[in-house]
Amino acid sequence: MSEHTDKQRRTVLKGVISASTLALVATSGLLLPQRVLAHWPTDAFKAETVEDALLALLGQAEIVDDSLVQFKVGSPPSYAVNGASVPIEVESTLKDIERVLILVDKNPNPLAMSLDFTSAVRLPFKSMIKIKEDALVIAVVRAGGKLYKTSRMVEIDIGGCA
Repeated sequence: MSEHTDKQRRTVLKGVISASTLALVATSGLLLPQRVLAHWPTDAFKAETVEDALLALLGQAEIVDDSLVQFKVGSPPSYAVNGASVPIEVESTLKDIERVLILVDKNPNPLAMSLDFTSAVRLPFKSMIKIKEDALVIAVVRAGGKLYKTSRMVEIDIGGCA
């Protein structure tokens, strides 16, 4: 055999062995992103009510309604044409923000987003969420060991959740 054919054969064999190993590991469940990359709060994301989601993530805690957290949803802030892609923005002057939760009360699973922050992260935070129908969107911020909550009613033309 020629040297060129040997190199091609070795390359193919390495690729087949690598792909087989990766397929075996993936099917065994060892490469699921929720297990590899981060803690995944399954109970909170599968909760059917806002209260259950908050309980699963935060436990028993007193939530304070406060003006220290500003929150915008949609464009203008109380209206979105397409519920499959609704812009949100959370802003605050609070120090030591540890966590931000975004919940939608009428979605099949109310917890839309849960973010854990380090001290290096600063707000404002912008993202997109899905909203099934006209609903109350709630932002909960944990900072300095306290919970702060604010909410907005959002009108939707076209629902975004199946």
